[in-house]
Amino acid sequence: MSAVQATDADQGENGRVLYRILTGNSNNLFSIDRQTGLVSRGPRPLDRETSNSHVLEVEAYNSDEGNMRSSVRVIIYVNDANDEVPVFTQQQYNRLGLRETAGIGTSVIVVRATDPDTGDGGAVAYAVVSGSDRKFEVDVSTGLVTTVDYLDYETKTTYLMNVSATDQAPPFHQGFCTVYVTLLNELDEAVAFFSAGYEASLRENIATGMEVVQVQAQSADNLNQLTYRFDPDTSPAALALFKIDSVTGRITVTGLLDREKGDLYTLTVVADDGGPKKDSTVITYDDISQQVSITILDENDNSPVFDITSDASVDITEKTPMGEKVAVVLARDIDAGLNGLINFTLVAGNMEDVFKIKTVNHTYGEVYVNAELDRESVDRYLLKVRATDNGSPPRHTDHSLTINILDVNDNAPVIESQKGYNVSISENVGGGTSVLRVMATDRDIGPNAMLFYYITAGNQDLTFRMDRMTGEMVTRPAPPDRERQQEYILNVTVEDDGTPPLSGALVSTSHQSPSNLDM
Repeated sequence: MSAVQATDADQGENGRVLYRILTGNSNNLFSIDRQTGLVSRGPRPLDRETSNSHVLEVEAYNSDEGNMRSSVRVIIYVNDANDEVPVFTQQQYNRLGLRETAGIGTSVIVVRATDPDTGDGGAVAYAVVSGSDRKFEVDVSTGLVTTVDYLDYETKTTYLMNVSATDQAPPFHQGFCTVYVTLLNELDEAVAFFSAGYEASLRENIATGMEVVQVQAQSADNLNQLTYRFDPDTSPAALALFKIDSVTGRITVTGLLDREKGDLYTLTVVADDGGPKKDSTVITYDDISQQVSITILDENDNSPVFDITSDASVDITEKTPMGEKVAVVLARDIDAGLNGLINFTLVAGNMEDVFKIKTVNHTYGEVYVNAELDRESVDRYLLKVRATDNGSPPRHTDHSLTINILDVNDNAPVIESQKGYNVSISENVGGGTSVLRVMATDRDIGPNAMLFYYITAGNQDLTFRMDRMTGEMVTRPAPPDRERQQEYILNVTVEDDGTPPLSGALVSTSHQSPSNLDM
């Protein structure tokens, strides 16, 4: 290492110089050659970090151990060797409750390691060895641990990282510590419904208070109780009929359901966890909505209703042919499906099945003549038309239909005395004397029953005159003359006023008695 040298001017043994260390070598770190004065390291190692210099007092003396001696101070400087390992100030660093919403670059904790070596041997560089899941990094120089990615409590709640500190001179030494990080759960997760959509079917007229469906949602945060509500944009009609329990999500009926007023309701349900949500740079309050479709099923709670356009009274002639349509009724049922399909029947007034009704498209009822009509037998039919739906049990409504049978001139006048008349008159009766009165009837009515009477044969000399309206036959002013003609055989025709007119005829025989005879 170093040598000290002294001289002695004496001769011989008195001039031989020996060396020894007097002080500063308490730990026997050094030794000195007695003969040469060479100072060297002792058997024990040096440690610059314990003492970077040593001050030795070296003495030169004669072999006779006399009083002739001299000493010198020797300063030995210990140069550094990279023999120390970096040591962290803590074996484990803890960061408890780091917010999971912490942004990228958030400071987590500072780790610190020291190395007593000097120069590069004492300079340390930090690195994350394991356990960070690429969510954290440490500054190589400062030991500051920061986030490099978004954290998510629902994915991982704790991190245990190994961090190294490496000195910068060979042979390189490393020291290690652990960094324990726990995350603080926050309301940053989206609420999700268990179902992508809810559907329910209810029969109309169901009792209030009945449960329709239960919606359920969850949040991965699982911190607060979710609350449920209807979106304000839900239709007022739906809001008047349904309510939702804010805690359980159960939707119940609160109003009277009537399919005819609404057969489908769409409710928008909002589930809210009441917390903020992280969305890159924007903080919004988190909730989610889901639709609930409620179909109202039909009950047969409506009877058919006849339309005002339905025939109520019709006139037909008695000669209307069989198979001819004479009336139409229209009815509707606002129920759905079979409950709204209508069939028509004639339930009263259809004597001898003179009419029949045919259902068309479950909406129209067409009335047809089913038998020959005869006004003289029945001149009016008071039919009861029934519209019946196909529900279970069925519902029906009745409608009155009057069919008036109009007269057709299909009956000829009938003279009461079909065998004719035989009368006798005096030959000297005065003019205008009533001879007889022909009586006839006609089953028709109106003009078809208005009768006119005529003498159509046998009255060549115009002895008789007949009142065409009353059928009374009288003599003319010139009285009959028995000597000229004793008997008249007259043909009398009775004709109605129909189109075409019909007639009946008879033969009347008139005998003239002598003037002294009475009829």
